[in-house]
Amino acid sequence: MLKENNNSIKELHNKSNLHGIAASPGIAIGKAYINISKQILNFSKNKIDKSQINNEIERLKVAKKEVNSELKDTQKKISQKYGDEYCDIIDSQISILNDSEIEREIFEYVSENLLNIEYVYKLIISQYIELLENSKSEFFHERISDIREVKNKVLLKLLAYNKTPSNKIKKDGPKIYIARYLTPNDIIIHSSENIVGFVAEEGGLTSHVSILARTLDIPMVLGINKVTSIIKSNENIVLDANKGVLIRNPGTNKIKEYREEQKKHFAIEKIFIQHKNDPTITKDGKTIRLAANINLPVELNMVKKYGGDGIGLYRTEYLYLMKNDLPTENELFHEYSHIVKELPNEEIVIRTIDLGGDKMYLKFGEELSKERNPFMGYRAIRICLDKPDFFITQLKAILRASHYGKVKIMIPMISTIEEILNAKKYIQKAKDILIKEGKPFDENIKVGILVETPSAAFLANRFAKEVDYFSIGTNDLTQYMLAVDRGNEKINELFCHYDPAIIGAIKLVIKGAQSNNIKTTVCGEIASDPIATILLVGLGIDTLSVSPIFLGPIRTVIRNISYKESKKFANKILKMETRQEVKLAIRREFNKNFPDWEKNYESLLK
Repeated sequence: MLKENNNSIKELHNKSNLHGIAASPGIAIGKAYINISKQILNFSKNKIDKSQINNEIERLKVAKKEVNSELKDTQKKISQKYGDEYCDIIDSQISILNDSEIEREIFEYVSENLLNIEYVYKLIISQYIELLENSKSEFFHERISDIREVKNKVLLKLLAYNKTPSNKIKKDGPKIYIARYLTPNDIIIHSSENIVGFVAEEGGLTSHVSILARTLDIPMVLGINKVTSIIKSNENIVLDANKGVLIRNPGTNKIKEYREEQKKHFAIEKIFIQHKNDPTITKDGKTIRLAANINLPVELNMVKKYGGDGIGLYRTEYLYLMKNDLPTENELFHEYSHIVKELPNEEIVIRTIDLGGDKMYLKFGEELSKERNPFMGYRAIRICLDKPDFFITQLKAILRASHYGKVKIMIPMISTIEEILNAKKYIQKAKDILIKEGKPFDENIKVGILVETPSAAFLANRFAKEVDYFSIGTNDLTQYMLAVDRGNEKINELFCHYDPAIIGAIKLVIKGAQSNNIKTTVCGEIASDPIATILLVGLGIDTLSVSPIFLGPIRTVIRNISYKESKKFANKILKMETRQEVKLAIRREFNKNFPDWEKNYESLLK
């Protein structure tokens, strides 16, 4: 088996183009930065003389001081770009780095066993990691990635003692970050550096990192097998994230070709910006609201740049993910009110937290056995209803922010009528508390649900009687309807928004909403796909909410199609039996309406 794996890697080494999943569009040109901190670093075990003990200890102190300085620098950049609230993840790493008990154990082991500092540091830290990995509690698992990051940062400094490490992110040119896997923290931390693109072996199109990269307009390709074993640090590469291709050691002509592609992209972007205020009305007069999905306050600049009609989905999870403890009501209020004040006349839909228990239990200070299937387990509204104080804290912050603009509350992961009714009770309770505290809020705030479970889709007509609007989360709806883990790259081909079951479910939700005189938004990734716009408009959607970078293309499509013809087309699609039929028909219809799509951007917008 090992021989086969080695042969496989050798074959890939000989390839100039490596293919993966186009997770976030764009083109990046630069040198490879291999994240060795996610790799396994090996050191030889060497005996030292007693006279070398102090020198070895001093080497570790110098290494830790350098890592501490770099972490502080990163923390400063995150604060400047995203705000102080997002710096806790670095605080956690600094705390681990400077743990006095770990340091004492390392110094004692070096002195007693006369072994080199690299070996001892890795040995002691790895023992801590092993203890945590063997625990069945997510309470401890939460910190393993931070400990690994710190461990390898220090080891790299020790390895590079008296010389410059080859994999350091230098400030003298653009880098493309390559790792086995990526986390939202990686994107937030390294997008503050001179990183122009991301590549990973693991991940899928609808993973959290893909969504975050798209909202921050950073090219990303995922699912490139063995990429960290193939690409060398500082190797020249081009990342074509429009096609999902990594090009190794491109020649001068190839780089020139992609520079021209980048210029073309910037020219098209300029056209979109010029037309950002064009109304999203079809040729025959049907208005489709076009809003934006955001994850972080910093993305408001992109919403304004490309002309979003408010926020159709504000994902509130990232402040929770980036802090060591639960954010306070005031911290949440500060962030939400900032967004509302930036867009005072626009509708802002704030989704209550949509995370699993595996991400939250450390913050609750409790233990949780690892769930076999966290996507269908203890998460989102289920946590909120089980932890009412936690839920009410966020609801109070949202309600207080509603005083400054047009805010709506969105509840995710609803699967029963009882969950809606209970959520509404807690919203009323949060209102009652604010009234007693004398804090103003919009007493008529609208409450809707994110339709993403089969039960919510099938019972849409009943659920609509209890809420003010629907928003369809097609990412999870597809996952649950088709029983496909959207984060599993091995079965990516099974995850398909264009399956007849998904199209039928979307139509069912829209009909349920229309029967009860409420509006429906689609905020999943299908909404950001220009090829799907004709179908969604034809199905009767009221609002499309997309990543900011797709506002321009979707606006262009809406303004150049007929609602009447789109309805006819959607009715044809609803009668189709296979996803292949659907995809082929959608592509043909799009090409019929928009031949030479990119070439015609300018003429279409005029």
